[in-house]
Amino acid sequence: MCVEELPCTELAARFGTPLYVMSETRLRSNVRHLGAALAAGWPFGEARLLPSIKANPTLATRAVLTSEGAGCDTFGETELEAALRAAVPPALISVNGASKSTALIRRAVAAGARVTLDSARELPIAEKAAAEASATARVRIRLRPRLDGIEAPSDFALDGTSIREVFQSYKAGVPIEDAVALGRAALDSRHVELVGVHTHFARQTADVSLWRAQIGSFADLLAELSASWGGWLPAEIDVGGGWPSRLDPVGRRAAQSRERPLPADAADYARAVAESLADALQSRGLARDGMLLEAEPGRAVYADAGLHLATVTNVKRQRDPGPRCWIETDTSEVFLLDTTLENALFPVVSATRADAETTLLADVTGISCNFDVIAPAVAVPDVVPGEVIAFLETGAYQEASAANFNGLPRPSTVLVCGATAEVVKRRETIEDVLGRDIVPERLRAAGAA
Repeated sequence: MCVEELPCTELAARFGTPLYVMSETRLRSNVRHLGAALAAGWPFGEARLLPSIKANPTLATRAVLTSEGAGCDTFGETELEAALRAAVPPALISVNGASKSTALIRRAVAAGARVTLDSARELPIAEKAAAEASATARVRIRLRPRLDGIEAPSDFALDGTSIREVFQSYKAGVPIEDAVALGRAALDSRHVELVGVHTHFARQTADVSLWRAQIGSFADLLAELSASWGGWLPAEIDVGGGWPSRLDPVGRRAAQSRERPLPADAADYARAVAESLADALQSRGLARDGMLLEAEPGRAVYADAGLHLATVTNVKRQRDPGPRCWIETDTSEVFLLDTTLENALFPVVSATRADAETTLLADVTGISCNFDVIAPAVAVPDVVPGEVIAFLETGAYQEASAANFNGLPRPSTVLVCGATAEVVKRRETIEDVLGRDIVPERLRAAGAA
C-alpha cells in the first residue's frame, strides 16, 4: 500500500509509528475538483472554497490550499494566526465562532479579515475596532434557519434524533428574533459594512435531497430578513460545509450503520448546494449579479487525503468464557478522536498486505487505559506483531483533536508529494507533554524534606 509513490511500510520505518500521513497531490486534486463543481452550479458570480483550518491545522497543508487560491474559515485567535502564517490573503479569511474575544475581533478587523457575527454583542466590538484602526469592518451574520419539516435522523445521533433537532441544539448563530435588529444596526453603522450572511449545516446526512431541503429553509429565512432590512441583498453568501468524505466513516461504529451506502462524490454536494441555492434565491426574488458564493468543506477536502499508520504490537485471543480477538497497536483512539466524538469507523487495511484476504474478526485496539477500541469487530487479515496497518480517511479532524491522555506524546505528520516525504509537524516528546507544568518551590522543598 502506497501514499503517492511511497510504500506505507517505508514511511513507517523512516518516521516511526503512530504517524499521520497527508498526500499533497490528493489535497490539490480535491480542492480543484470541489471548487469547479461549486462554480459550475452557481450562475450569479464567483464561487470560492474556504476549507476550515480546524479540520487540519498543520501549516504546510494549509499552505498547499493557499497556493490553490482557497480561502479559509477560522475559529479563535490561534486559527486566525495560523491562516495568516500560511499566507492566506486576509480578504479570503472568515473569522467564525461563538464567544469571540475582543482581542480576536480587533485582530481580524486590523488584518482585513471578515468577521462572521454570532451574536449582537459582537457588533459594537467590531465597530470600535474599526474606528480605532481607521478601517471598515466587513461583517456577515450567521443565521439559524428553522429547518421545519426536516425530521430525518441525523447521522451524528445513534438515537434517531432528527437533523432539525440536532441543528437547533447547536449554539452557533444569531437567533432569528435578534437577527432583524442586528442587521439594521449593521446597515446603519458608519464603521461596519454588512457584506453577507452565513450558515452551516454540518455533517448531518449524506442524502443530497436533504441538503436541498436545508438550503430551501435558509433561503426562506433570508427572504424574511431581506424584507425587514429594506430589500437588502447580500453580496456574499457562505453556506458552510459538512459534505461527507469519500469513505464516510461518521456514525458507522453502530452495527446498523455499517451497511449504509457510501455517499455521492463530494462534488455532487457542491453542485447540489450551488444549484439549489441559485434556484431558491431566484424563485424568491433574491438573486443579484456579482453575488459571491462560499463553502467550507473541510472534511471533504482533507479526509481522504490522509491516513494514519500504526504498528501491531500483539494479537490476543480468548476462548473462555467466549471467543474474542484483540489486535493491539501502538496508537490510540485519543489520536483518532472521531471514534468517540462522531462514532466514526475508519476503514482498517494492512499496509504490508493490502490485498490480503480478511480472515479474522477482531477489535483493533490502542495503548491507552481506556477501552480504546479504535475499530470494533472488523474483518481484517490474520495480522502479526510488527505488521503496519493503516486507518483510512483520517486527514480531517484527527490530528487537530489528538490529546495527551495517559501522557501520550502526539504523533508527527508527514506530507507526501510524489516520491518526497517531509515532516511538517514533529512528533511530541515527553518533555513537550510535561513542559507546561510548574511545581511551586514550596512543594519541591516539602518533597525533598
